[in-house]
Order: sequence, then C-alpha cells, then structure tokens
Amino acid sequence: MSDQQNTDHAGSTTKPPSSKRSIIYAAILTIGAVAWIGSGLIGGSDTQTDATSNAQSDAPTELVKVRVVKLNAVDRPRRIVVMGRTNAINDAEIKAETSGQVIARPGLKGQATTKGSVLLELALDDRVAKLKEAQAREGAAKITYQASKDLQRKQFESQIKLAQSNAELASAEANLAIVKLDLARTKIRAPIDGYIEKLLPGPGDYVEAGEVVALVVDLDPMRVIAHVTERDIGDVHTDDLVMIKLPNGRQVGGTVKYVSRQANDVTRTFRIDIWIDNPNMEIPAGLTAEAEMSGGSRKAHMIPSSALTLNDEGKLGVQTLNATDIVKFMSVGLLEDTPEGTWITGLPDDVTVIIVGHEFVIDGQKVNPTTGIDAPASTSGAAS
Repeated sequence: MSDQQNTDHAGSTTKPPSSKRSIIYAAILTIGAVAWIGSGLIGGSDTQTDATSNAQSDAPTELVKVRVVKLNAVDRPRRIVVMGRTNAINDAEIKAETSGQVIARPGLKGQATTKGSVLLELALDDRVAKLKEAQAREGAAKITYQASKDLQRKQFESQIKLAQSNAELASAEANLAIVKLDLARTKIRAPIDGYIEKLLPGPGDYVEAGEVVALVVDLDPMRVIAHVTERDIGDVHTDDLVMIKLPNGRQVGGTVKYVSRQANDVTRTFRIDIWIDNPNMEIPAGLTAEAEMSGGSRKAHMIPSSALTLNDEGKLGVQTLNATDIVKFMSVGLLEDTPEGTWITGLPDDVTVIIVGHEFVIDGQKVNPTTGIDAPASTSGAAS
C-alpha cells in the first residue's frame, strides 16, 4: 500500500512540469510572431516616409511670376496748380469831406467811371455867400497891404504897420481858400478809374463829413490771390509767368508780383499775388480762378498707377528687381498724375519695376520676371 502511494505521488510530481513547458513554448512563439509582424510594419512605414521626403526635396521650387518694365529717368517739367480768386488791386472807399444834403447823384452803382467824375452833389447852402464875403475881404486886404507898402517906401508908414497889413492879407487869402475848398467838396468825385461798386446815399439824404458814401474799384490790372503749399513755395518766384483759367473756360496770362515769406498759421500755406491784364474790365472781382505755373523739372519715371503699393510701414513706393531678380521695395514721391500714367520721383535713373504681381512678393524674394504682355501674375509660391 505504501509503495503504491509512493508510486502515485511520484507520477503526479513528474507530469505537471511537462505541461508547463508546452505553455511556455507556445507563449514564446506567439510573442515572436507578434514582434516579427510589428517590426515589418514599422520598418515599411519608415522606408515609405523617407522615400516621400526625398522625392519632395528633389522637386524644384516654383517661383512667383511677375511682369516687369525697365525704365529710364527723364527730365519731367513740373506744374504747380493752385486755386485762387480774382481781386481788385486798386479800390477807393470815398468819404464825404463836408456836410450837406444830397441834391443829385450823377453816378450809378455798377457803372464805369473815370477819375474826377462827379458821383454825388451836395447842396451849396450858404457857401456861395461865404465865398463872396471871403473874396471881398481878400480884395480889401490886398488894397490895404499895397497902400501900406507904398507909404512905408516913402517913409510915411512904419514897418510894423506894413507887417500887420501883410498878415491881414494872408489871413484873408487863407479864408478864401478854405471857402473855395469847402465849396468844391460839395461835388464828391471818383478818385480813380474803375467801377462804382457802392453808392450809398441818394437825393434828399443828408451826409456828414467823414461818412462813407461810395466805393470805386479799379479792375485793370486785376490780381488773383492764391495760396501755395510748403512743398511748392520754393519753386515760385516773382515775375514767374502763370496761366489763369476762369470758370467760363477763358484763359489769360499773368505774372507773379508778390510771394509771401510767412506761412499762414492755420493752413501752413503761402500767399501769392498774380497780376493779369483786364483792359475792358470784363473779369469781375471775386471769381474762382485756377492758376498753373512752372515748378521746374525733376528726374522722373512714368509707371501705371496700379504699380504703386504700400509697405508695412505705410510708405508709398514700388517693388523693383535687381540684376539677379531679387525683389526690393523703394519708396517714391508723386510728381504728377496723368491719363497715361503716374510720374514718380526717388528711383535710380535706370530701374526695373514690377507692374503686375507686386502684391504677391516681398523684399529679398527671388521671382520669375517677364516683360511679355501675356505673362499673368501667379500666386504659386507667393510669400505669405
């Protein structure tokens, strides 16, 4: 019995190790298979990625296509155009020099007049009587003085008496002159040639000495008052010739007669006066006038207005190319805008400017330029 038990015990202890080894072998095979399959997938993926990367690195980069034009600077005459208004050079505000009632008004408002023409007549009142009295006194003083002079020559009159007679004569003559002058002032006359712009009192009105009664303006020559900017004032000089264009389309030549050397505090502009001939006084004062004058000449290039652009700093300029087709932004100044294009300054004498595609390139970028009219702008490879 004990031997049988020992035999059974020994059998039971030998069988389990054989079963465990089978399980272990199966596990090792499974792990190996998984590892082999996994290594194949990973290795295949890396190989494919490397192949794709190499293919992309070997492909050439496509350059942005732009259209360019080669320009040469020319001397461009510069024109300065400003707006102004016509204004009378000579005008006379007429004041009454004596008091009296208006009895006649030969002048008419808006009428042409000449120097010395009567505009208003005042009542003489007692001026005629005063004139006769002054004339009589002056005559009597002359006789008295002449008599005193004869007597003094014969030693019958003292030197003092003669001096008194002379003084009385001078006083009488002065009084006569005053009366005559007051009498003449009853006719108010135009002091200059021109137009009667204002004629205030009429017959029956009473005017006081010193009261403004009329305004006469002389319209020949006429002047145009205009204002020039700080940028242009250095190119404007006295005696410069100017073309004036009036609202009705008429054009007349003029000459700069005055250039202010002090700017307006508000507008920062400088006043200039341009004189024009107006022999028939057909050009009235107060008209809007366009003045065009020469501003010298500048080295300039003409480009399409669409070629202008702004850089990141907000400066106006153009995109240019160097000899190796590298883009460079250059700031410019505007000289003149015409229907054919825009004249600009600030570029080298000889320069290549991008006129199509400049919106898609930046400084330092290499591009594919063409001067053909059919070369379209491309966004392929454009700088972001």
